[in-house]
Amino acid sequence: MTGMLLYCALGLMVLTVLSNRYWRRQLVLTRIANGKLKEKVDEVTREVADVASDYAQLAHHYAEMEKRVGKAETDLQATLVEFEKKKAAPMDRYFIFDRQEPRPGRFWEVAVRCSPTISSEARGQRGWSGVRRYLLVSDGDREARDRVASRFPRRAGFEVVEVAGCRISGLSVNRIAELSTFRRPGRDEDGGDGAGKGSGRAARNKTSAARP
Repeated sequence: MTGMLLYCALGLMVLTVLSNRYWRRQLVLTRIANGKLKEKVDEVTREVADVASDYAQLAHHYAEMEKRVGKAETDLQATLVEFEKKKAAPMDRYFIFDRQEPRPGRFWEVAVRCSPTISSEARGQRGWSGVRRYLLVSDGDREARDRVASRFPRRAGFEVVEVAGCRISGLSVNRIAELSTFRRPGRDEDGGDGAGKGSGRAARNKTSAARP
């Protein structure tokens, strides 16, 4: 009887040891699995944060683009309205001054009015109506006024109404002679005296054709 109890006690002790080892191993495996799962959760959390940050940036860019598109549409409508007004408005005609020399300065526009007189009709100004605006290059408004007044004197029925800076966009004169579009070509560029004379004659003919 005592021996049977001893065998039972020994068996229970062996089962207890085996059970403890098994559950300890299961606990270690569970901890390892939990650690891997936590790493995966942290990685997914970082990816979600990155995606959220990218989404916030895209949403901001989208809002900015919507504002730009709205502003562009408003500007387009305003431009179309202005364009229609320009089409309906009377055309502004500019005349090129008959002496375009390679001089430094800026573009000026001079408004000239012609009163119908016998002298003006004799000079071929019968078709002059209202005010004409002439474009010329000059250092200042005084010089521009004097040049136009010498070309269209008051005694002939002309009157200089206004002298102002040119309002045509992008019209300018380069003050560097080598880069100026109004400079006269040199002898080397013309290919000799004969070519220079021919070029000068063509330039004079072109200028005469531009006279009003």
